[in-house]
Amino acid sequence: MKIAVIGPVPPFRSGIARHTAALADALRAHGDVKVYSFARQYPKFLFPGESDKDTSAPTSDADYCIDTVNPFSWHKAVKTIMGDAPDIAIVPAWTFFVAPCLSLIAAALRRRGVRIVSVVHNAADHEGAPWKTWLLQQQIAQASGIITHTDTLANACRKLNRAAKIAVSPHPLFTYPPASGTLKRRASLELLMFGLVRPYKGADILVDALARCKNVDLHLSIVGEFWSGERELRALIKSHHLEDRIEIIPRYVADDEAAEYFDRADIVVLPYHNVTGSGVVPVAFHYRKAVLASDLEGFRDLVRENITGWRVAPGDPDALANAIKARSANNDAHSLTDGIDAACETLSWPTFARRVVGAAAAMSFSNTKSEFFNINQAT
Repeated sequence: MKIAVIGPVPPFRSGIARHTAALADALRAHGDVKVYSFARQYPKFLFPGESDKDTSAPTSDADYCIDTVNPFSWHKAVKTIMGDAPDIAIVPAWTFFVAPCLSLIAAALRRRGVRIVSVVHNAADHEGAPWKTWLLQQQIAQASGIITHTDTLANACRKLNRAAKIAVSPHPLFTYPPASGTLKRRASLELLMFGLVRPYKGADILVDALARCKNVDLHLSIVGEFWSGERELRALIKSHHLEDRIEIIPRYVADDEAAEYFDRADIVVLPYHNVTGSGVVPVAFHYRKAVLASDLEGFRDLVRENITGWRVAPGDPDALANAIKARSANNDAHSLTDGIDAACETLSWPTFARRVVGAAAAMSFSNTKSEFFNINQAT
């Protein structure tokens, strides 16, 4: 079987790039895999961070042939991919900006007999306008098979694409380097919030919660690049007089350094306002850290109460503060190792790859025309 994987891979430094590369590697056990990635993923003015590439990361074994802002490259990519005659194309769906590009490519491949499997990470834009969500959903509509990491996303996809075969498989564990233990502990309870800092992730709720934990010996590290709101968050920390209890590392952190922050942490805290899934949870589990997260459907599959972590009402700093106080009083931050170990046994890339291939095999393939793109115009 010939498999085309279309999406970002290193040196692009997003969780989606890491996910796509890991899946491509696991799929090699099932056939001949070729990866087609971006020459340019985002134009600079649309990417709030310093860069969308990790200059220290090696490039992957991929054809970096797609420019998301150059439609001529999309048509050329279709020709390149069809020249390799794939049976299946695996295409991630996660953001509105790349959706037009990936929609056209998927529609053109589908018209030519290639089965399209969409790995859906998001079915709606977290903070954007409805038109952004619409663009993303048009990409999802191109798939004949869909696989997600949560039942919540699967249910959303069923409403968007009733003809597709849909499967659910938990987010596998990434491979991360071991920690050296170089970071000194600063309190009896070390908390970590990790990943891109965006408003929907609730860093403000966590700061407000810590303001209610005055008698708890704790320290929080917020580690990740800000897309917006850094000034406001620092002002909130200052207003609560928490400067000596909250550390902000406002930048992208490479794997070796990330390992040290997870190693020092007792609990990884994810106080999101909304979520469809999170790559941070498997990273926490990799380092055998319990997770304290908002009680949202996107977390419930992995963050199981008193087994792999704890959940609290979203948007409620009092509930979050009480949970933190309970962990401190009970001294139970490291009490869930057995549950986390058991969860980790099911979160493998070979398992996920088998389910992706299974989703492709279960498809009822159709040449139905896209309602979004005129696929007859795709060359």
